[in-house]
Amino acid sequence: MTLIEIVFFSVFLVLTLQISTSIEICRDLCGIQPIHFPFRLNSQPSRCGYPRFDLSCKNESQTTLTLPFSGEFAAVSIDYIFQNIWINDPDHCMPRRLIRGLNLSGTPFELLHPRSYTVFNCSSSASSTALIPPEARFFYCLSGTDFSVVAMPTERLDSSTSFTASCSEMAKVLAPLSWTGRSDPRDGIMLTWKEPDCTLCESRAGTCMLFKSDAGMDVGCSGGFSNGLSIDAKFGIMIGVGIPVSLILGVLFYIKVEECRNDRSPNPEASSAVKGLDGQTIESYPVTLLGESRRLARPSDNTCSICLCEYRAKETLRTIPGCNHYFHAVCIDEWLTLNVACPLCRSCPEKHASSVASSSSLSS
Repeated sequence: MTLIEIVFFSVFLVLTLQISTSIEICRDLCGIQPIHFPFRLNSQPSRCGYPRFDLSCKNESQTTLTLPFSGEFAAVSIDYIFQNIWINDPDHCMPRRLIRGLNLSGTPFELLHPRSYTVFNCSSSASSTALIPPEARFFYCLSGTDFSVVAMPTERLDSSTSFTASCSEMAKVLAPLSWTGRSDPRDGIMLTWKEPDCTLCESRAGTCMLFKSDAGMDVGCSGGFSNGLSIDAKFGIMIGVGIPVSLILGVLFYIKVEECRNDRSPNPEASSAVKGLDGQTIESYPVTLLGESRRLARPSDNTCSICLCEYRAKETLRTIPGCNHYFHAVCIDEWLTLNVACPLCRSCPEKHASSVASSSSLSS
């Protein structure tokens, strides 16, 4: 395994661990409600969530969404695949909050299928008769013993003249279309968001997250599957396949690193296979005692390529015959006991050894 391969593989592992660590840090629970991107709790790093998707966890159990112009609401449940959040009044009287005015300005949220309702106060005598249409919604948390507060779809008022004549109008509000069905207004309302769009990523069991870029904030998807398996099956595959693959990659990486170490570390068998030069041949290579000027035949040869230190005055250098490359005598002597070739050009000068006499020269 080459050094480049080791570095590449190490960077890959580090990036994988960083992404995994980031995902773990950005996943949390408030009670039984999972919290993850685009939402984040106030205690989490800012990178964990998308702007204006901040939540708080009160008493470690109540997930709370604060709307800038409407106050705090209990986040009852979050559907990350369909990008819906069900909110309710902490006192379980959502109609009162709607009548006061639900202002979603400055938020990424909007009502899911909004519909206009007109709110009426009806006397007990009017509500006891069959005047109130079946599509009207009772606001029990605002009603009393002798009156009832009900909401009627505004577009249906023309067909309910007897109803409007028996009740007094209080306000007009926007509420989800679902109120026409079986849902109780006391249970809250559904909001939705369009940006960031993580629907496809969530449906494939991926992890939607922020990625830094020159353009600012880019939302990407980490992991996941491309087919339509159930979420339980996807998590099962992730655990069943991911852990063994990670172990195999770790073992292979360890084996490669050990092989690389063994290749570089001398051992008795390897030493016997190395064919370096004997001491007499090494001593036959020319030596130079460097003078105060440190001037050499090649001005560019001012650094030993083995220890990477510059030559100093009165140091002894040795020259490789043939290529005439300089090195510290101590450095090159140790090298030549294990290697025949020049460390720089890889030429094998031992054929020159018989014709080279040991010599010393003083560099002025």
